[in-house]
Amino acid sequence: MAVVLDIMETQQFDFLKAPQIWGTFESLREYLFNQFQNVPFIPETGLSLEELKQEVEEYLQTHSDQPKVLQKANVYRIVVTRGQIYLDPLDWFADKLNHGGLVTKVRDGWYHEARTGAIKKEADWFDEVNKLGIIRGGLDMGHISPGWENMFAGGLTGLIEQAQQNRESLGSEATEEQLAFYEAVEMVYQATITLAERFSELAQKMILDYPEHELRLRAVADVCKRVPAYAPVTFYEALQFAWLMHEMIEMEGEMVRSMGHFDRIFYPYYRADIDSGRLTREQAANFLVKKFDQKKAKELIKFFWFKYYARTRGKHNGKNFVFAGQYSDGSTLTNELTYLALEAYEELNTPDPKLSVRFLPPPCPPRKQGGTPDELYRRIADLIRNGHNSFVLMNDIPAVEAQVKRGKTWEDARLYLPIGCYEPAVDGKEAACTMNIEINLAKALELALHNGVDPLSGQQIGPNTGDPRQFANFEQMFDAYTKQMDFLLTRTVEYVGAHERQWPQINPSPLIAGTIDDCLAKGKDIGQGGAHYNAVGCVGIGLANACDSLLGVKKAVFDEKRFTMEEILDALRCNFESYEPMRQYLLNKVPKWGNNDPDADAMAKRIADYYCNKVHTFTNARGGPVQAALFTLTTQWSMGKVTGALPDGRKAGESLAPGVGATPGRDMNGATGLIGSVTKLDFTETPNGSVLDVMLHPTAVKGDDGLSAFVTLIKTFFAQGGYALQFNVFDVDTLRDAQRYPERYASLQIRVTGWSAYFNTLSKFEQDQFIARNIHTM
Repeated sequence: MAVVLDIMETQQFDFLKAPQIWGTFESLREYLFNQFQNVPFIPETGLSLEELKQEVEEYLQTHSDQPKVLQKANVYRIVVTRGQIYLDPLDWFADKLNHGGLVTKVRDGWYHEARTGAIKKEADWFDEVNKLGIIRGGLDMGHISPGWENMFAGGLTGLIEQAQQNRESLGSEATEEQLAFYEAVEMVYQATITLAERFSELAQKMILDYPEHELRLRAVADVCKRVPAYAPVTFYEALQFAWLMHEMIEMEGEMVRSMGHFDRIFYPYYRADIDSGRLTREQAANFLVKKFDQKKAKELIKFFWFKYYARTRGKHNGKNFVFAGQYSDGSTLTNELTYLALEAYEELNTPDPKLSVRFLPPPCPPRKQGGTPDELYRRIADLIRNGHNSFVLMNDIPAVEAQVKRGKTWEDARLYLPIGCYEPAVDGKEAACTMNIEINLAKALELALHNGVDPLSGQQIGPNTGDPRQFANFEQMFDAYTKQMDFLLTRTVEYVGAHERQWPQINPSPLIAGTIDDCLAKGKDIGQGGAHYNAVGCVGIGLANACDSLLGVKKAVFDEKRFTMEEILDALRCNFESYEPMRQYLLNKVPKWGNNDPDADAMAKRIADYYCNKVHTFTNARGGPVQAALFTLTTQWSMGKVTGALPDGRKAGESLAPGVGATPGRDMNGATGLIGSVTKLDFTETPNGSVLDVMLHPTAVKGDDGLSAFVTLIKTFFAQGGYALQFNVFDVDTLRDAQRYPERYASLQIRVTGWSAYFNTLSKFEQDQFIARNIHTM
């Protein structure tokens, strides 16, 4: 069993054999970064991966007539209770299970069956329109948050008791479907408790091999006896509970895209530890520490957060932790854990986790008076200007009101979590599925300009809306555009519904479902609409491109009659070759979104209003709303590559505009002009989120005056009704130098879109996109 020290010796970590328990994170950092690489699972702790796979396959073959939810639960049980495990005596957290992705492979097999059978028509259509850069759609199993507080309230034992009580209350009226769900919930929770007990027993045994690490191993053994079986009592227990459930839920087949409202959910445990001077339960761990203070809490946060970065090695989209904002009664939320966690984040200096900070600008009726303290504005702005940019800054006023408009109570809406990047969902009550649909708003215009035909592929995708050369006025052009949008949205929602109706057969999810309000009461999984709130997200991409292009047609063809529609179409067809004067006119003489220009702003608002209103006419297959969003993520690049030339002067294949902001290089009035345009939109109509990307030059935010100016910019955006902000602060010369000499800029971070990354890890194409963007000055 004495494996860790052999690894340490080969990696020249001899000095780590010393029995320190606190103050070890920095010396362990490199070692911890590799903790998920080539894990030395202990053979005597369980079945090998091949043996485990064989047992799973045999079970499925002999139980093929079982409901899918019970098949899934039993596969989970086999893997979790029979798989090999491992503990690292240098780590505070237990998590290593040799599962080989077997549970998700079962899910993927069921998904393939559905895509080639029950939903083949719909899946094939989505594949085609995705390839053409028009729409990405399907079943979103990757944007959800479990009910952290529901789990913490009574532990998994408490959830098992709730399942049993609800099943008993139904009595003879319980359906076979409900009974299967309740059985599955009990099974996966009991298996998870068993896994923790296995970790506890292993930690006790490992003390014999690693006596110099006895204190930490005893702490791990003790915490795994307590959680996740029972409600956490200490800060350490709450962190272990959260991390293990994160790992198990993702192993079950759902991507956990929010780790909860950190300074609200974890604060009671932190405060209790500080007040009592304990780290773990006093009756079990007085040997460990006599006084628990902020320094120890911060070290635990570092060990905890670094796991997310080490797990993906910074290559995925980052794990979202939420801070500040408000409580359910509307009172302002900030506390000492808010600032302690920010210290830990600053010292970690990693792009993952990513932090969402909710701001509550006054006045904000009907909540209690108050507002986010100025201290937090300045702290966040200072971190961003110093290169720590894994932040999205959210305005609680439109974010909460947008949720209420879609049927949530004020109390629930105030407890929203940004799921994934910017998409709000109610903590512990909602299966939001925020990325079911991504639609290219500029591509709808391409279809309108070609009577429903995609010009790059020649395929008839949309309806016949008329030959634009015959349009007598701009309103006919806009009408054709909205008819194309209507068709795409209607078809997409219908086909997503077909996918959702297969969800129970594709990915039953008892582990996460039992943590979300109403699933246990109804005896329904999340895929069956068991959650209290059920939404589908629809993300509109390329608003600036659609706006500028429609305005280009309006000005050039109908208002000024400078060019005929025939000439515009010819220019687009040949990607502006031999039409450079026209392109320069479209680029420089037609107003552009992002400059606080009334004509451009009115056009963008008209498009956004129409799109949001149309989206909100739909109901999804789980009985909840379809909710609009306006942002892009990396689809600005992928969809841009297969979007042809547009009447805004953009050439075929170029990137679309980022977020809800302007096309790069076309917002000439700086950040204030950009904010002036964007805040003309009604963000209470984007309940699925929105964001504005802002780039600032370092000189604009330098010194005390620069910091004050930065804070003023943020507050202005919020005061004018803006939804969310994310920043990059750099100059082009630095980025170019980082391309030439990457070894000099190992820690340079870029806010890519809804997440951050080290600049050197981006592709040359992605790096060039940032270099090409205009740098705003104030």
